Amino acid sequence: MATADSEFKELKVTYIYHSSFVVETERVQLLFDYFKGDLECLNPKKPLYVFASHRHGDHFSEKIFELSRKIDCVYYVLSADIWKKRVPEELRERTVFLKPYEERRIGEIHVKTLQSTDIGVAFLVEADGHMIYHAGDLNDWTWEGEPEEDNRKMRKRYRKEIDSLAGTDLDAAFVVLDGRQEAEYRAGMDYFLEKVGAKRVYPMHCWDNYGIIREYMEQRKREGKDDGNLCLIH
Repeated sequence: MATADSEFKELKVTYIYHSSFVVETERVQLLFDYFKGDLECLNPKKPLYVFASHRHGDHFSEKIFELSRKIDCVYYVLSADIWKKRVPEELRERTVFLKPYEERRIGEIHVKTLQSTDIGVAFLVEADGHMIYHAGDLNDWTWEGEPEEDNRKMRKRYRKEIDSLAGTDLDAAFVVLDGRQEAEYRAGMDYFLEKVGAKRVYPMHCWDNYGIIREYMEQRKREGKDDGNLCLIH
């Protein structure tokens, strides 16, 4: 069973908090959706790419801009729904704003975006030959008790985005598993594992309910599904 500080084939993943992770390759480091937590794992000498999938307070904080005083080389890759005025003027030349379905080469990495089923984007990042997917708030946000038509439309939107990743050889994927959805909590993760998968899949957005990850893994095991790629994050 892998853990969230796992390292494989020169790709190191460290869980920070909620939906935030640091991914380190041989030459670069990536920080996703940070708003709080310990960042002592960052290497001050290695280029850092900071991603924010959207403006919600549990995915973005202006604290990320303080990292430019501690890291020699920092780039910011932000969803276009984040207001530009929130970026310090001296950092705007090092900041890229991306809308859904955009593609950009930024320094040593290549980034593509998907459309979130909430707001903002999801990220598909190529770094040092590794493919990394971070969902942000792209999830099958269906809820027990909601109108059937609303849930049907949500599921269709989510599956369209995930289907676009089919055939992508992902080294690491960070995917929503939110227990607040109760009976529907596993819908998004199940579909991702069925259609895409990755060498390592990190459930996230659990709101400190880390037990939901182990519960999900046990449910999958009882169903006879081989999920050696699922990782505990806490």
